[in-house]
Amino acid sequence: MPSDGILFQNAKVVDGSGKPRFRADVAIEGNLIIGIGKGLKNPGRVIDAEGLILSPGFVNIHGHSDSTILMNPRSESLLMQGVTTEVIGNCGFGLAPLRKET
Repeated sequence: MPSDGILFQNAKVVDGSGKPRFRADVAIEGNLIIGIGKGLKNPGRVIDAEGLILSPGFVNIHGHSDSTILMNPRSESLLMQGVTTEVIGNCGFGLAPLRKET
């Protein structure tokens, strides 16, 4: 049975804990990190992350892109910057909900 795992090799890991970045391999199975270290076994697909930084997704807690998601639902520019969560409406106004049923 094929694995849906991914192994990032030789990444510079910034884990969000405040400690300095470190070089490691990171193994992911499904949506779960199953290992961080060196010499991890290949759970499926291998990505050479040499020279790249691997970190958890960033949360933008103060943005003004409330309506951007309506014009560009994929929000690729945010994703390319590592933003995976966007807090909206924190300035006292926002577009949500657009309809009563939502």
